[in-house]
Amino acid sequence: MKIIKKISDFLFITFFLVFIPGMGIAWADFKIKTEMPINGFAGFVVDSHQNIYIVDSFYAIIQKYDRTGNFIKSFRVKDTSGKPFHLGIDTRDNIIVTRQTDRKVTVYPSSDREKSYSFYADGTIQMKQANTFFYTRNHEKYANLGGRFPAIWKLSGTKEKIVEQSFFLRLLSFPLMIVVILTAVILKLMVFIVERWKKLQSGT
Repeated sequence: MKIIKKISDFLFITFFLVFIPGMGIAWADFKIKTEMPINGFAGFVVDSHQNIYIVDSFYAIIQKYDRTGNFIKSFRVKDTSGKPFHLGIDTRDNIIVTRQTDRKVTVYPSSDREKSYSFYADGTIQMKQANTFFYTRNHEKYANLGGRFPAIWKLSGTKEKIVEQSFFLRLLSFPLMIVVILTAVILKLMVFIVERWKKLQSGT
């Protein structure tokens, strides 16, 4: 039972010291320099330099990776208010985020992703689902071939996996953290029941 107790304590420490501060960092109003676990994949785009941008609706951030899959930086998606949005990119590599509820369009210029300007699209624009495939201007095809966790592959030429988060980051994703905390609670409950039973058996 000592081993079970240590495991449950470790799981609780992991949850409170890693996951909760991670959410605070992601939702705080400053630049994010650390790669965050992708909890709500909502599409991806590729710019003219083959950099890949993955949007996470849970944290409301866009994470940028280079052509070989190395994390570069993240920047916040503004004015989403927890509402669904669509990610796009234009021929000048400007990132375009369209909020689905009221068609508010926010543009993040390629020259400075920290700056943005917004406008409301007319009613004729058609909203799209999160894209799992993307074609560049050079007709290169990319696709998310992952399941719960995204895995961005380049399918043109030699098939190559470009972006896939580490096992550690996937472990820190919200659904798995729920499993972790539930497992910790169950283990602690087991320890408590066994200890109570031993006390009853000893008559104390």
